[in-house]
Amino acid sequence: MAAPLVNADALVKTDRSRLIHPHLPGAAVDRIIMVEGSGCRLRDAHGREYLDATGGLMLAHVGHGRREMVEAAAGQMTKLEYYSSFHEFTNEPSIQLADRLIDLAPAPMERVYFTSGGAEAVDAALRMARLYHHRLGRPERTWVLARHFGYHGVTYGGAAATGMPMFHQGFGPMMPNVRHLTPPLPFHPEMYGGEDPTEYCLRELRETIEEIGAENIAVMIGEPILGVAGVVEPPADYWPRVRELLSAHGILLILDEVITAFGRTGHWFASERLGVAPDFIVTAKGLTSGYFPMGALLVADHVADVATRDEGFLGGYTYSGHATGCAVALKNLDILERENLLAAAVEVGDRLGARLRRLEELPIVGQVRQTGLMLGIELTEDPATGEPLSAEWVPPLVRERAGVIVRNNPDTVLLSPPLVMTHEEADRVAAAVTDVLTEYAAGTRRTTRAPAPPASVLDTPWDRPPSMPDLLAAAMEWHFGPRTGSRFWLERARTLDFDPRKDVRTEADLGLFPNVVDELRDARVEDLVPRGYGDGPIPLDIFESGGTTGAPKRVVWLPDLHERLTSWHSRVLDERGVPRGVNWLTIGPSGPHLFAPTSRTLAHLRGGIPFTVDLDPRWVKKCVGEGRAEETKRYVEHVLDQVAAILRSQDVGVVFTTPPLLEALAGREELAELVNRKVHTLIWGGSSMSVDTRALLRTQVFPEARLLGFYGSTMVGGGMYERDGVAEHEPSVFDPPYPFISMRVVDPDTGKPVPYGERGQVVMNHISRGMLLPNNLERDTALRIRPAEHSGGDAVADIQPVRTFDGTKVIEGVY
Repeated sequence: MAAPLVNADALVKTDRSRLIHPHLPGAAVDRIIMVEGSGCRLRDAHGREYLDATGGLMLAHVGHGRREMVEAAAGQMTKLEYYSSFHEFTNEPSIQLADRLIDLAPAPMERVYFTSGGAEAVDAALRMARLYHHRLGRPERTWVLARHFGYHGVTYGGAAATGMPMFHQGFGPMMPNVRHLTPPLPFHPEMYGGEDPTEYCLRELRETIEEIGAENIAVMIGEPILGVAGVVEPPADYWPRVRELLSAHGILLILDEVITAFGRTGHWFASERLGVAPDFIVTAKGLTSGYFPMGALLVADHVADVATRDEGFLGGYTYSGHATGCAVALKNLDILERENLLAAAVEVGDRLGARLRRLEELPIVGQVRQTGLMLGIELTEDPATGEPLSAEWVPPLVRERAGVIVRNNPDTVLLSPPLVMTHEEADRVAAAVTDVLTEYAAGTRRTTRAPAPPASVLDTPWDRPPSMPDLLAAAMEWHFGPRTGSRFWLERARTLDFDPRKDVRTEADLGLFPNVVDELRDARVEDLVPRGYGDGPIPLDIFESGGTTGAPKRVVWLPDLHERLTSWHSRVLDERGVPRGVNWLTIGPSGPHLFAPTSRTLAHLRGGIPFTVDLDPRWVKKCVGEGRAEETKRYVEHVLDQVAAILRSQDVGVVFTTPPLLEALAGREELAELVNRKVHTLIWGGSSMSVDTRALLRTQVFPEARLLGFYGSTMVGGGMYERDGVAEHEPSVFDPPYPFISMRVVDPDTGKPVPYGERGQVVMNHISRGMLLPNNLERDTALRIRPAEHSGGDAVADIQPVRTFDGTKVIEGVY
């Protein structure tokens, strides 16, 4: 390639001031302006040459700068550049391309609908699937089943089907009636609770069909091989069994082959490789190798015949069947076939895969995956646990050091070179990636792979807890070590008549600590942060108790604690069958309370959008305490009006609120109807609920929604969900995330545990890296229950607030 003659600086200046780039923050200043390409090589405006190991965005199959492609476009433009394909109009290249595509496509594909790209083709497939059922007299079949981590573009239909929350946040409401399911990720067995991934996914699919009703589901969409999510090929039995189950229920199947079609996997279509016959195949990218923006939806006859009858398939795209685009696509397919690039994808892909699999010996590489000429290198902090390691630092390093362009998703390095890549170019790519990852891994071993200090126990995930003695040993060393402890606890330790680092070794020893929560009313919050977090700025949150008994008490909430706790919450919600990919509505205090921020994070973490109706429980308690019943009633109605506005207009799958508000919500017929129609799970927490009330809500008021109890404490910074399997006539039982949070039920006069089955006052402890709060006497009473298997301390049941606390009458109000 000759050095381009361009004014690079002028181009960069204009770009920064005029262009909006996808996925680029507006404040970013770097630009790489490509001006020339040939094969797998690119040259930028400064004359630097690069090796393209991404194919642009997984699409430059025949390579850059192909003269034949230019001539095909020019030749067509000299005859007819474009004319509409709407109604009875058409053109010769579109007819020829449709015929060619059906010749290449697997059965039962027989019809073609042209678009301008993959996302448009996805939208067309979703619309056609719904129209198919509608015209067959099944208009209620509108639901779309998709999968977490799947990518189907960012048009509104495609984005709704895409199982990546980043494409939903801030863009809602998304297209309704979309449910995301778990994909098979064999490298992550922790997702399936010891079950075979295919069996887990099929069971989930069956349960989802039963829950929604097959008579309400139109179609399922999925990538045959997950692309953007990390190049994950499913087990061989996955797609055939999914197809069989869908067919048994009359549900259509869309395979999104925007990435995998036209040779990327060594086949014209990945559905051939996987032995599955869908009703639709969505294509783009390799159809023209990027020389023209174009996509194609391939459709089975039995669907197309219905979708095109009567007035036809209404709606189209201006450039559908674009004559020049179709001519370019025909030439592209000729090159792929003539140069045997499907076989080359396998040959070069296997060579590249063999060299990169050696990276699995590195402690930061969990797995290298390769199918044809698409590869994913998944990075991990710890191969034993699968904890992810961000891969965002890899592409810029590889590019700057070796002139090789690769991509990444959050934790996986992605490679998808043009199918014309040579052996020598593949070796260069492998060497460039290997050098960067090997160097990083060596530095990691020196700096972070040293023998772990006792404090590493504090980093244990909450769903894989250490023993209580191990946790206490690490926590006492951390919180009372002069270099790591907070100013608050180091100063408080001088007043203790015991040494926490030596004398606290069992859960019972936590009773040695005085209850210090009253001191948190006035403590300087900076003094509550352990010194071990360093001197740099930390994005802290400050949460307060409800202020029922005087000035609020404050706790400092650190990001790592928030992440570990919400991850634990999310796993428990998975175990309890709470769906992912649904929006949350929280009716509770958004701040300075822990209630709403936790639920907001959970909504995001689980692929949903959080809605919040804020509460000011202190104001309501003040009104109740002063006998202003009318103001209290008006406040509750004000809250319910906001809830109604959201439920009427938005898709909400989970509602998290308090028992008083849940009962108030039940009192409005319209709201109860909306909940039963839209909401899957109602989580109640924050105060007591009687057995009779719970039974009434479950069986008569909200029979279509699942009721799930939650008991927590802002002061202790955590909570717990009701135990499964409790009889309908028995009160809810709550087990803490032991040993990080533990409980005792005691006689408040003596501090001694009450017998099992008897009522006492609840004492909670919190032990983690970010917080130490032992021996906190809660303002709740409960029945003492034996702990769950493999747990410790006490479980609790039949939570009720005390009548007075610290000499102050306890008022529940709305919380």
